[in-house]
Amino acid sequence: MTIWTALAFLAFALALAQALRMDGWRKAFERSGRAPVGHDGGPPQLITVLVAARDAGITITPLLQDLYAQDHPRELVQVVVVDDHSTDETARIVERMALHWPQLQLVRLGAGQGKKAAIMAGVKVATGAIVLLTDADARCGPGRVGRVDQAFRTGRWDLLLLPVRTCGEGLVGALQEEEQVALLGAALGLWDEGRPLIANGANLAFRKTAFEAVGGYTGDRWASGDDVFLVQRMRKDQRPIGFLLDKEALVTVEAESDLGSAVRQRLRWAGKMRGVRDGGGKLFAGLGLALPWILLVISIVLAAEVRVGQGWFFTWALMAAAWCAWLIPVLGLTADVKRWLGDRPSSFRSFLALLAFTLYAPLIAIASLFVRPKWKGRRV
Repeated sequence: MTIWTALAFLAFALALAQALRMDGWRKAFERSGRAPVGHDGGPPQLITVLVAARDAGITITPLLQDLYAQDHPRELVQVVVVDDHSTDETARIVERMALHWPQLQLVRLGAGQGKKAAIMAGVKVATGAIVLLTDADARCGPGRVGRVDQAFRTGRWDLLLLPVRTCGEGLVGALQEEEQVALLGAALGLWDEGRPLIANGANLAFRKTAFEAVGGYTGDRWASGDDVFLVQRMRKDQRPIGFLLDKEALVTVEAESDLGSAVRQRLRWAGKMRGVRDGGGKLFAGLGLALPWILLVISIVLAAEVRVGQGWFFTWALMAAAWCAWLIPVLGLTADVKRWLGDRPSSFRSFLALLAFTLYAPLIAIASLFVRPKWKGRRV
């Protein structure tokens, strides 16, 4: 075996390892998608839906209408909107709706700012044993609160990860849709491996007692990352974490409308990973981002060095297999998630999105070390 064949074999081994992991994620998604939510026969419990809102005057009304229309008994759905120093009509809209909705409560954030401070302020006034987080720009179906209630009554979870989908228009919106599809598959796969890492604060639930027991967000110095950091704290305290893959529990959020906003959002997401203490999780994530670049570099080296008669056919057969082992499982996972969402899979669209992600993700990761993007007028 020549050194070049050995290099190709190394590339294939790395790609195969990721392919096997992706296959495990696909199987986990299939199992979770078929698993029904159990019914324990007990009475429904009070759920507090907590919405941290800043300058959400355009989106808050549709969300509150969705929450008002929940199938769960209305008297058992407390909705707490924490206004994070909005400069628009957000607070006044909530106050007007609260006049005809006793279970709706507005909390104006005093000292402090940011989503973490808003969540902690909301948890303090929550009367439900279960707190369900919702972003102010999300939409949900009428069965969402009831499904979350059932999941907590039938499982001994302290934290429940929930599905989120992104909808957008145009090329930028389509890329964000594809990215969120892949993230949903990865989030469930990591949870199934016993090392949950990815969560989405637009749809996340926890027991109030567990949140208080782990200290909430006390001591966290990063402005963003309320979802990921809470997962870390629960894991560190060995709290049981569940994942509810149920369409009725799904929320939908709008994609960022332009490229600049989408880039800033991803800079925020990447920035919070600096505070993640799961070294193994960050290592695997880094290898996942680097793998196509590793394959590309090895391919370029082999193209320059390997000649016919030096194991050329076997070497390039290994490289072709390595590229397939990287690409096909990712496309398969996104297709599985899309089918579960009720969307028609498109391998070509997913491939283009994967190619774009491969190009921009490392740049975003590096830029996040130096850039503090703005969100609604604030540096985060």
